[in-house]
Amino acid sequence: MKPSLNIGKFLGVEIGVHYTWLFIAVPICVTLAGRFSTMHPDWSGTVVWATAVGTALLFFVTLIMHELSHAIVARAYNLPVHSITLFALGGVANIEKEPETPKAEFWVGIVGPIVSAIIGVICFIAASGLGWSPPDSTTSPIASSLAWLGYINLTLALFNMIPAFPLDGGRVLKAVIWWITKNAEKSSRIAGRS
Repeated sequence: MKPSLNIGKFLGVEIGVHYTWLFIAVPICVTLAGRFSTMHPDWSGTVVWATAVGTALLFFVTLIMHELSHAIVARAYNLPVHSITLFALGGVANIEKEPETPKAEFWVGIVGPIVSAIIGVICFIAASGLGWSPPDSTTSPIASSLAWLGYINLTLALFNMIPAFPLDGGRVLKAVIWWITKNAEKSSRIAGRS
């Protein structure tokens, strides 16, 4: 998938956004504004929208971090990665060749959900430190933003671990089957059917 807009380079990896990202970014902002407005009727419209847009941008950053983790681990296994593209359904690290071992496949696949889970936990800890407690008892925009980012990143980690290829969980499934059968082609077929 080719990006419609290049936003920069990090660790030698070009990061871009496909135009379809707008189809999810706008609804995220609107949904967050509705959520924050309902949960915090004392907030002004400016605070609601600033928090919604800021939270959406931070979510964008966490998606980049998820994909960068795939790229970093892939490079550690000598798999070339030149770009990351974010699109409506998430993101993709454009890894130019397939891993040569089940170990490489496993770690390239699982690292993204691990990073998302860590980000989620850190966001919850930071939100709690700012007075947040479930479901959303804080009046602080920063704590509310961090709490939502905690929920969404843990959800992202769990969703990505569904054992369906090409999700990260499908890559992990492929790696496990490959390790058991010693057959990369067979593991790809089984993971693809999942």
